[in-house]
Amino acid sequence: MKGKVSFFNLQRGFGKVLDENLKEHFVHNSEVEGNFKVLYEGEEVEFEPKETEKGLNAIKVKRLKKRVRGKIKEYQMTDGWGWIEANSKDYWFHHSQVVGQYGFKKIREGFTVELTPSDDGTRLSAENVVCIDTRNPLDKFAYLGNWDEAINGLTNLAQPEEWDYLDEKTGAHPVLDSYVHQTFIQLVKENKIEYAKFNGIDSYAAFNTGLVTVKQEEIFAYFEINRPPSPTYSYLNLESQKWQFLKFDRESDRIMTHFKERPKLANYFSTPTDLLYDVNRRLIPDFEHIVDDREDRFPDIFKSLSDDQIMERLRSAIESALKRVRRNYKTAIPQFYNGGIQLLLPLCLEKPERADLALVVARENEIYRANTILPLDWAYNNARLLAKPDREWLNP
Repeated sequence: MKGKVSFFNLQRGFGKVLDENLKEHFVHNSEVEGNFKVLYEGEEVEFEPKETEKGLNAIKVKRLKKRVRGKIKEYQMTDGWGWIEANSKDYWFHHSQVVGQYGFKKIREGFTVELTPSDDGTRLSAENVVCIDTRNPLDKFAYLGNWDEAINGLTNLAQPEEWDYLDEKTGAHPVLDSYVHQTFIQLVKENKIEYAKFNGIDSYAAFNTGLVTVKQEEIFAYFEINRPPSPTYSYLNLESQKWQFLKFDRESDRIMTHFKERPKLANYFSTPTDLLYDVNRRLIPDFEHIVDDREDRFPDIFKSLSDDQIMERLRSAIESALKRVRRNYKTAIPQFYNGGIQLLLPLCLEKPERADLALVVARENEIYRANTILPLDWAYNNARLLAKPDREWLNP
C-alpha cells in the first residue's frame, strides 16, 4: 500500500502516515526499513497496514527515494544556500529544501543532516534536507546540565557588564550564552582546548572564556569526563558527549593544577588595521539585497513605504553614517562573523539621534561592500566576540 507521511516526531521516533483513502496509520521508526529511519512530512512511502487494539499501524515501511547522511559544510545565511558534505561528496542546497515548520528553519554549519541526493548533470544537489542533530559544537562536546544557572553565575563572577536581554522564562542571558558558545567554536578551530589526565586517565578539560573578574583574574570553563555518557536518541546513532560541564571559575581553582598548559585566549584577527574603517575606500551598498530584507528587519513604519522611498531613506542614512565615521573612527564597530572581520555602521532611519539597524560592511579587494543589515541585538552579539562594544550607538 502507498501512503504519505503526514507527521513525524524526530526526537521520539514516531509519526503518522495517510494511505490513499486518507486513513491514518501510526508508524514507528523501528518499522522503517534501511539505515535511515527519519521520515519527513510529505514523503511518499510503501507499507503494509496492520490493525491493532489502538488502531491502524504502518509496518514494513519502504522509502521510495534514496537517503544519505552528511554535515552542513558551509551556509551563506544572507543568500540562503550552502553545501552539505556526505559520502565524500559535496551537495549544494537551498534553505527552501530544508524541512521545517512554520517557516522557521534552524540551519548552521556542522549540523548533521539526512537528504535525498539529486544530480541534474551540472552539480549534485540535496533535496528534502532534515536536520537530525542541531546541537551546537559545545553541546556536542559536553553535557551542559543546568546551563542557564551556570550562565547566570558567570554574570556574577565576571567583571560587571550589561549582558542585555534577560530571558524572563529561563532567567538566562542570551548574549552571554551566545558569547561563550561562539568563543568555544573559535578555540576549537585554533586547537586551544586544553586537556588533563589524572592517574594516566583523561579527566579534565578547560578553555579560556576571555572574561575576567573584577580583580582581572581570567575565567575558565572547566569540564570533567562524562561517565557514563549522557543518553542520545539511539535510533539516530548520534555521538554522545565525552565531557560534562563542571563550572566556570578562576585560574586559581585547584583543578587548574592538573593542566600542563594554561588555556589560551581566542584570536579573531591577525591585522589590527582590519578593525578600523578606512575612509579612503569607497563603499558600495547592495541596495537590492538590503531592501529585500525589509520585511523582517526594517522598522514597522517601513512596511508601508515603497521601494523607492526606502532606498531614499537608506541612502541618506548611509551617507550620515559615513560622516560620523570620518568624525570619529570608533563609530565603525568591528564584528566577527563567518570566520572574518566585518564593520558595523549605524543606520538612523527614523530619528537622526538613534540607530535602528546596523549596516554590515566588508572589505572586498579595494572597496567596502555592504550586503545586509542586522538588528542591533544580533550586531551586538557578533561584536562582543572581539571586545565590549562602545554603546554610543550600538545599544540594543
